[in-house]
Amino acid sequence: MTYLIYTQQSLSRYTLPRLKKIAAELGVTPTGDKRAAETWINAIITHQSNQLQKVDNQALAQAELDNYIADQAQAVAPEPLTTIEINSNHYEVYCGKQLIAYIAYDHDEFATQPWLVMVNGKEKFRDTTVARCQRFISWHHKDGTLRETLPTPIEIAEAPTIVEISFYDQEAFVGDKLVASISYDHGNYQNLYWRVLVNNVKIFRDLSAARCHSYIKQQYQQGTLPVQEQLPEEVCTTGNEIMAQVFNECEKYGFEILDDGIYQNDVKLGEVGCTDSCWWVIRTRESYREYRVTLHWMQ
Repeated sequence: MTYLIYTQQSLSRYTLPRLKKIAAELGVTPTGDKRAAETWINAIITHQSNQLQKVDNQALAQAELDNYIADQAQAVAPEPLTTIEINSNHYEVYCGKQLIAYIAYDHDEFATQPWLVMVNGKEKFRDTTVARCQRFISWHHKDGTLRETLPTPIEIAEAPTIVEISFYDQEAFVGDKLVASISYDHGNYQNLYWRVLVNNVKIFRDLSAARCHSYIKQQYQQGTLPVQEQLPEEVCTTGNEIMAQVFNECEKYGFEILDDGIYQNDVKLGEVGCTDSCWWVIRTRESYREYRVTLHWMQ
């Protein structure tokens, strides 16, 4: 129910009976001399002021509640999950750029629920289809029970990139930095042939290379992967750089480089080449004595 808002000026024009009626409608009972119109006017004005203050306070409280609910909804509602197919037997599930779980197939012929939800190398759930595993991940990611309690990084790092060296060896890189290696172990270790190595020390084993890859990605993003020591940088001189040096030296002495060797005045002085990344020089015996001084830079 809404009521009219009366001003001091408008109330002063009403008769005493009319003021009493307005007060009754508003539920106002004045104190003081009830025979005076001013008593009823003051009571009505005071009542209206108190009611407006209550409305303002309620509106403010409701606005604060609405903002709180909106903030909580934003905090509770996670980013949409993305499932990436690594192969037909392995899927990775991301929230933004963070790998939160992976789904792997159990090849055991006696497994009636062959699809597994894995987190940090540990089985969390089994079912008959990938879709049911995805639902499990979604539900438990929302309520925060998907993974064990670990310190949350301030910023989620990009997942490492897997580089295949051969079928039996892969390496995980972040940029140009090696963070872990994956290799196939031919020894039978409870059928866990694939292993993760950091600094040549085994830290994890599993049934497939893909499971090892996902394990590395999760451990790295959580900051729990051991630190891989980096090899010192090697100075590498390419074949083209060396040939340019040879050409420059030949020009200094007036030599000419042809397909079959180095010449001066149509006399062959020797040959230069590269075999298995090793550079070599052969001097022609007939010209050795005459040009032994000028060929010293080629040794």
